[in-house]
Amino acid sequence: MNIERTKVRQSGIELLRILMMLQVIFLHICLYGGYSSVAKHNLSGLHKAVFYLIFLSSRCPVYVFILIFGYFSVLSNKTLASIKGKIAKIYLPMLFYSLSIPFIGQIFGLWQLNSIEKARAFFPFTSRIWYFMTLYLLVLILSPFLNKTLTALSKKEYTRLIIILFLMFSVWTLFAQLDQTSKVIRLDKIFDSDGKCLYGFIYMYILGGYIRLHIPCRKNARYIYLFVFAFLTLVNAALCYFIDSYSNISSNNNNPFVVIQSACLLLFFRDLKFKSKAINYIAAVNLGVYMIHEHFLVRNKLWHDFFSFLSDKSFYKSNTYPFKILLICLTVFTACGIIEKIRVWLFKFVSTIIKVIISKKETPLNFMNKSSKNEQ
Repeated sequence: MNIERTKVRQSGIELLRILMMLQVIFLHICLYGGYSSVAKHNLSGLHKAVFYLIFLSSRCPVYVFILIFGYFSVLSNKTLASIKGKIAKIYLPMLFYSLSIPFIGQIFGLWQLNSIEKARAFFPFTSRIWYFMTLYLLVLILSPFLNKTLTALSKKEYTRLIIILFLMFSVWTLFAQLDQTSKVIRLDKIFDSDGKCLYGFIYMYILGGYIRLHIPCRKNARYIYLFVFAFLTLVNAALCYFIDSYSNISSNNNNPFVVIQSACLLLFFRDLKFKSKAINYIAAVNLGVYMIHEHFLVRNKLWHDFFSFLSDKSFYKSNTYPFKILLICLTVFTACGIIEKIRVWLFKFVSTIIKVIISKKETPLNFMNKSSKNEQ
């Protein structure tokens, strides 16, 4: 008796995706929820040290997602015409959430929209409702051209390219923002300071491609990568303590330490060999979780109303507050993940109906064609 087995893809990188999205939510707690401000101005001693260690070890998710994108896409030989379906698969959920969140929220009295917010809802790509999604789509559009170039490079040429990009986009930007060197090394009209722009994403896409093409997979995950990750976190935190002007740039996406940490995470989880349908299923909601909780209207409601206590310094007096923050991250992820699964189901339902309607319209024509052939 032959039993057909459904193939389950490796889950190491899928687990990494989930962890990175939880880190994204944590970073938003720091930025919008007020944890970062409270830690810098009201916490001291061990509590402040804990904040910096956790915060600086959570600075990789944006670049890790693009590294993964480059890792899986670099060997694709698809053309611009052949990725239209993938572009639509990314853009249609963007449009759905961009339209549904503001207008449904207004119906239920969660917020009132002005004319600009209504207009922005129809153009999520160009209105930059989600900067990450806009940049992700831009890199996707450019990927067929990037892939042809990158796969044509020898390992030596590719290595030199990575080194040059690292020096330009990470090292140069770092020294240009330090008080001690900023008058000699400058960024004006050359680079963006924190890497949240198209060249930063292309930089990471190229690095992800390099890992795929020129760093072989191993049978088992090497924990040295996690050790390097932890060590760089400590170095980053120590530099904040010894160099005042460094603290403002320690968490930039294109910080040299953050870039190397991102690569270490990908290299470790890539070689973490196990298969889990549950992990793969959960990881599939990541982009939806991001778009829902990071929509500017939901973001304001989430951190200023639902979890407003995060900006109250009394919340951090309890030694259990790190676990409460973890619970908030899991709650936001779960709630948004359920909404995303409903959206996926809705899209499939509508797609099925459309296919049925199209098939019914085509049936009479097929019948007539068959009848005419029989008559002949």
